[in-house]
Amino acid sequence: MRLTALYLTSITCGFCMMALEIVGARVLQPVFGSGIDVWAAIISVFILSLSIGYVVGGRLADRCHHNLVLGWIILVAGVFFCLLPSYGLRLCEAMGESLATERFGVLVTGLVLFLPPSLLLGMVSPMLVKLVFVSAERVGRTTGTLYAIGSVGNVMGILVSDYVLLAYFDLNPTIIAMGAILCVLGVAHVLVRVTATTPAPSASIPLEAA
Repeated sequence: MRLTALYLTSITCGFCMMALEIVGARVLQPVFGSGIDVWAAIISVFILSLSIGYVVGGRLADRCHHNLVLGWIILVAGVFFCLLPSYGLRLCEAMGESLATERFGVLVTGLVLFLPPSLLLGMVSPMLVKLVFVSAERVGRTTGTLYAIGSVGNVMGILVSDYVLLAYFDLNPTIIAMGAILCVLGVAHVLVRVTATTPAPSASIPLEAA
C-alpha cells in the first residue's frame, strides 16, 4: 500500500507536468501564435525547471525523513495550476506589448507562467526516491521502477492532453481540474505521514585526544 501510494504520486505528478507543457502552448497561442519559437520556449522552460527541481528536491530529500514537505510542494504546485487561468492571458498580452521582440517575449512569458509549477513538480521525483528506498540491495530496482512509472505518467499526460483534454474540454477548466487533483494529493501527503525507511545519519562522535 505504501509503495502503491508513492507510485501513484509519481504518475500523477508526471501526468500533470507534461500535460501542462502541452496545454501551455495553447495558453500562449492567442498572443504569440503556435510557431517554433513558442515550442522552443516551452521545452526550454520545462527542461530548465526539471534540472533545478531535481537539484533542489534532492537536497530537500537529504534533510527530510517523511513526506510532509513533499505534500506542501505538491499542494503549492496545484495552487499555481488553479491560479494560472486567472492571469495567464493578461500576462501574455502585457508581455507581448511591452517586450521588444515576440521571440524574447514568449520566452520570458513562458518562464513566468510555467517555471514555478513545473519546478515544484520537478522536485517530487528525488523526494519520492528517498521515500521508496527499501534497502541498498534494491536501490537500483526501486529507483528505476519509480522513474519508469513517472515516465508513464509523462507519456499519458502528453497523449491524454492532446487527444482528449484539448479536443473535448475547455482549456481553463482543464488546467484548474489538474490543479485541484494536485491540491488533493498534496493535502493527502500533509495529513498522512509516510516515513523514509532509511535511517537518519547519526552524528559522528569525536575521538578523545589521548
